[in-house]
Amino acid sequence: MGVNKICMPSTDRCQELDALRGIAALVVVLFHFTLNRPEAEIGFKLGVTGVDLFFIISGFVIFMSVNKLSRSSDFVINRVSRLYPTYWAAVTFTFLLISFYSIQKNKSLGQVPWVDYLGNMTMFQHYLKIPNLDGPYWTMILEMIFYLGILFLFHFKWLKYINLIAIGLSLASVVAVTFLYENGVVTFLMNAVPLLKFLPLFYAGILFYKVYTSKVKRKRNYLLLVFCFMCQLLLFKLSTSSKFINQVEYGVMLTVYFGVFALFVNHRLKFLVNRVTLFLGKISFALYLTHQYMTVEETNGIIPRVMEGFGLSFWVAALGIALPVALVVATLITFYIEEPMGKNMKQNLLQLRASWWKEKAAGKKAQLNG
Repeated sequence: MGVNKICMPSTDRCQELDALRGIAALVVVLFHFTLNRPEAEIGFKLGVTGVDLFFIISGFVIFMSVNKLSRSSDFVINRVSRLYPTYWAAVTFTFLLISFYSIQKNKSLGQVPWVDYLGNMTMFQHYLKIPNLDGPYWTMILEMIFYLGILFLFHFKWLKYINLIAIGLSLASVVAVTFLYENGVVTFLMNAVPLLKFLPLFYAGILFYKVYTSKVKRKRNYLLLVFCFMCQLLLFKLSTSSKFINQVEYGVMLTVYFGVFALFVNHRLKFLVNRVTLFLGKISFALYLTHQYMTVEETNGIIPRVMEGFGLSFWVAALGIALPVALVVATLITFYIEEPMGKNMKQNLLQLRASWWKEKAAGKKAQLNG
């Protein structure tokens, strides 16, 4: 069965992946809800690994997308129009919440983090040395570095070397963590290129795509997936997960995620696809970006405010109030900002590119006639 029979060609989306996105987003939300609470110990702390599943999905989807393009500019336009509308809306939403509570507390605009807001809007605040306005934003720089890397390889027609490059960088990261962890070299490298902490997961997504679309070299690709698994497990101490779970627990969750993807690439994950998971998948990006500060910030979040103000239990506050509010906010952003703004942005960027090409062609023609 070919990829186009599973993935909708008009949108480059796979229903199973949308379902996985939705589940991953919900897992991360529940992790944040129970963070620093007794409930975390009954399994919710494992939700910290939800981002690992996102990274595998990203590797798969980006490699699928780039293999269907003929121009580098198409890749840039698609990524910019897909990510920035939702991201800008989420950053602005969180900034307004922070500003409201700051003004409420200080009775002035003096404490409103304008510089942080503008820096976060770039998605490159990591390199601007500006703190993330909300916790989930830390993953965006990893995504951007990955996109830029794929764009570079695609532009220079070096994607055929993706195995060599990914294996080399993954091995170098593992060696650095194993032998140079204590002398500051690893800290410098991982701060300079934070993608290295999770590169094996993005590469695993690429390998799963290769398994999904071709029967050629399947055994080799599965062996490389084992390599990815082992490398990521050895990079555990650099991961966010190391702050909340141990390496064995991390290994168990990686096994689950790799196993789920193995089912997916062999067309055995259809059972996950239903209206609920597809809806969660559709709003997953907005849900992931907006839920944390709004719901769990220790003084202003919905959960602590409702528990303290109304004396409600944690689960009533979390699942009865905070989660529905988070879902509504994510739904509004998805349908009223992400979709229309993304569509308009893509059209405008395509028109801008066409105009630029037209001017460039006219300039060349004028030179020839001159």
